[in-house]
Amino acid sequence: MSKPLFYLSIILLTASGTLSCRLDKPDPLPERPKCTVRLVLDRETGVEESDEPLQLSKTTTNDLYAVQIYKKGNLSYSTTPSMYGIFNDETLITLPLEFDELYKIEVSQVPNGKNLIARGDNGGYNAPFWVGGLSGGPGKVNNQFVIASMNNFIKGINKGTAKIIQTNGTQAEYDWPPISRFYGVIEDYRPEEGGEVVIPLKLVGFGLTIVPQRFSEGTIEIKINFGPTFTLTPENPRAITKQIFTFKNPKNQDWTEDDYSEEIGMSIVWTKADREKVTFRTSTDPITVRRKTNKILTLPCEDKTSNSIVFDREDDTLTDDHETLAPRP
Repeated sequence: MSKPLFYLSIILLTASGTLSCRLDKPDPLPERPKCTVRLVLDRETGVEESDEPLQLSKTTTNDLYAVQIYKKGNLSYSTTPSMYGIFNDETLITLPLEFDELYKIEVSQVPNGKNLIARGDNGGYNAPFWVGGLSGGPGKVNNQFVIASMNNFIKGINKGTAKIIQTNGTQAEYDWPPISRFYGVIEDYRPEEGGEVVIPLKLVGFGLTIVPQRFSEGTIEIKINFGPTFTLTPENPRAITKQIFTFKNPKNQDWTEDDYSEEIGMSIVWTKADREKVTFRTSTDPITVRRKTNKILTLPCEDKTSNSIVFDREDDTLTDDHETLAPRP
């Protein structure tokens, strides 16, 4: 056989073998085997103080849940989840996972969220259920998981900012919103068919109580920086009693830790009937608030100054952290 014919035969045989390999390759590639895992949420239970019980609201059909699922790569988890879902029924949260993969599962719950979180024109819920970036929009309840992408996932699942419906019906977005919030996350979960994964949900917030003493005239205005403003009157002096707020979590820390705390700016001004103003606290003088702790601020509405008392109790009770604010000169 001549050399040209020999080389031509080799080329044809090689091409035939390559073509044969391509024909033998399945198209499309078979999916990896999957399983369905039930999600069980273990929410932190009753938080109460001995003289004024505060029971955290129980799970209801008005609660909203945000769930995001991250798949582990070679070394770490991607910052973008692979799936997300917004639910209003805990029993419908089943996780479609692949065998032999490791997952991170992140959950946030807003009790009574259907009545507290402001809705957008598309019928979805605003922060903390906002989906996408600046061009995104309020997240819709779908009670199932959808594929996530870099610009299509729940942005505020681990942040406190929320757009809420206020008592007067208007909408407002606050970094420290006056609502309850629960959060939990687990990592390195390997699924198995028929299994269930339990995620402890912790209260990521604090309580605030304002106690005016001998308050008989004028109004007291409490304004929280990047938060709501409250007004107390002699007719309703205990309007702020164990009001729960959600933390902002500005540094993306583990806000479920027992000793987690934040500093918030808060101005407290008493305007008397004759328009004289008495300042108890300025917004540049921050107050430290701790997770699952009720901060009690006592305001002596007279010339005398009371002593500060600090109660610091933990376990499963909402601990009192008592502070008396003297009028500023």
